[in-house]
Amino acid sequence: MGGDSSRTVFRLMKDERLVAGISGAAAYVADSMGFSADHCAALASVIGEASRKTFSLLMDPNGIVEVTLEQFPDRIEVLLEYEGQGMRVAGLDNSSVAGAAGAGKSGTRVLQCVDKVQFETRGHTSRLRLIKYLPGNSCDS
Repeated sequence: MGGDSSRTVFRLMKDERLVAGISGAAAYVADSMGFSADHCAALASVIGEASRKTFSLLMDPNGIVEVTLEQFPDRIEVLLEYEGQGMRVAGLDNSSVAGAAGAGKSGTRVLQCVDKVQFETRGHTSRLRLIKYLPGNSCDS
């Protein structure tokens, strides 16, 4: 993981109206990195979908979802961290069709739009990381 990175952290209340801001910020970062317009739109959509799903898993109805957008020279990483029920995900990549950020079509769509999906739970805290590499960069690192 060499090179410079930049990080932006958002703390979202359980309010669907805030999803557009996170999606837009992710699309902006992806665009600034040189992703195609289609990749930017798909990434924004998936992040919005994951954020909405995360809201439904919060333990506290007034809980917070912390969303971190991190830009590296070869990829963008989006981390959703929250206290609540875990999603059924474990180190998935785009060669898998298991459920990510939910189940069924939603999970398959996530895996078609990002290169890696990682999930971990520590106590009541759950962390979902979505990773998208720039074209031409390996997703095996």
